[in-house]
Amino acid sequence: MAFLRRLARQIRSKKKRWHDSTKSFTKKLSKKNNKISKVVEKQKADAIGFNAFERFILNSEKNSEKETPHVNLKYYVSAFQCLSTWDVNSLRAFSAFVEKLRQMKWSDIYKTGGKLGNKTGLGYTVLDRKKYPKNDQLDSISEDITLFELRVDGESRVHGFRCLDAFYLVYLDKDHKICA
Repeated sequence: MAFLRRLARQIRSKKKRWHDSTKSFTKKLSKKNNKISKVVEKQKADAIGFNAFERFILNSEKNSEKETPHVNLKYYVSAFQCLSTWDVNSLRAFSAFVEKLRQMKWSDIYKTGGKLGNKTGLGYTVLDRKKYPKNDQLDSISEDITLFELRVDGESRVHGFRCLDAFYLVYLDKDHKICA
């Protein structure tokens, strides 16, 4: 009988050690998997070529629902077209456009795009960079930035890009000549 008790204790002890080592192994494996997951995520991000800050700036980590657009003229190319060439009605339409932009969210602006004939409101339209006139301002904007046009009125357009809340206006296009 004493032999059986000793044997049972040894079995329980080995079972406990086996359980503890399995638990320890599982914990180590879990840590290793977490490290591997982090490395994989970093490699994915590096493969795209953006670090965390760049992804933030390019809006891939932001909720556009809460972002109210505003117009920024930092990259504006006045040599292509200047507001001084716009007539009074076009200037009023531009002012109304800026006000409308301030009242919208980026998600709403994106929804105004669509196929030809199905666009509404601002008519968000992504354009190929090759359609734009060459200049130093455009060359200073990264190729990774998406350029697009927005409708000011029936004929007038503005062209630029988004960064966080801002719409960086690059070109004025009163007569819709860039992408007629």
